[in-house]
Parts: sequence; structure tokens; C-alpha cells
Amino acid sequence: MREAIGNTFIVNLLMVFIGVMSALLVGSVSYSKAFKVKNRIIYTIEKYGGWDVYTSTGTNVVQSEIEANLQQIGYPLVVASPFVGGCRQKDGATIVYGGHSNGGASHNTYHYCVYEYENDKGYYYGVTAFMHFDIPLIGNYLEFPVNGKTKTLYNVGIHYNN
Repeated sequence: MREAIGNTFIVNLLMVFIGVMSALLVGSVSYSKAFKVKNRIIYTIEKYGGWDVYTSTGTNVVQSEIEANLQQIGYPLVVASPFVGGCRQKDGATIVYGGHSNGGASHNTYHYCVYEYENDKGYYYGVTAFMHFDIPLIGNYLEFPVNGKTKTLYNVGIHYNN
């Protein structure tokens, strides 16, 4: 009987170890994807010199390219959950993409936020991508932000139409 109790303890210890290692693996994969998304968004904004670049038909070129990149990466669409919020307002920033999905302020396809900041030399953008976990029952409660900023953009007032 003593050996059965000892074996049960070892099996439980092994299951806890496997659970912790699995959680670390899933977390690192999700962080890697969110980090890649954040970097692609920053690269696209810097490439066009700002967020407000439109074609002659009124399509936002930057947003279209970002959403094409996110579709290629496999970033998840906006989760229709009351627990996952929109972009939070930050001091000194203007939300240019994001907003609260439940308040009707925007109809976003992907869950990321873009903020515009102003400093002495020009403008820069802050980007927040989110780590998502597809875990049944608790996946809608989990959302962790990954933040980044563009370099200062000096020519934000000059917009080119394609």
C-alpha cells in the first residue's frame, strides 16, 4: 500500500510539471505571434509615414496593408466577448484605430490598437497587440497586451494619395 501512495505522488508531480511546461510553451508561442504582429504594424506605419494615408477612393492604405499582413500571419479576428475590451484611452494619446467594440465606436476586424502621440519634433504612434489563448471556458478572459512605439515621424502633415 505504501508503494501505491508513493507512485501516486510521483504521477501527480509529473502531471504538474507537464502542465507548467505546456503553459510556458503556449505562452511563449502566443507572445512571439503578438510581438511579430506589433512589429509589422509599426513597420507599416513607418513605411507610409503615418496612419492617415488614403487612396483616391477613400481607402486607408495603411490599415489595408496591416490587415492583409495580419491575415497572412494568422492573427485572430476580434473576439465577440463581453470580457475582452476595446482599446483603453491613454494620457496624451488619440486612438486612431481600436476603440470599444461593444460601444459601437468602431467596427474593427482585428484586435489591435494604434495611438497617436504628439511631441516637440512631430508625431509618433503607439501600438498594442494582444496575446490570445484559445482555451475552452477561460480563453475569453485572458488577454495580455504587447506594446511598442514607432520612431518620431516628422512629415505627418504630408499625405500622399495613391
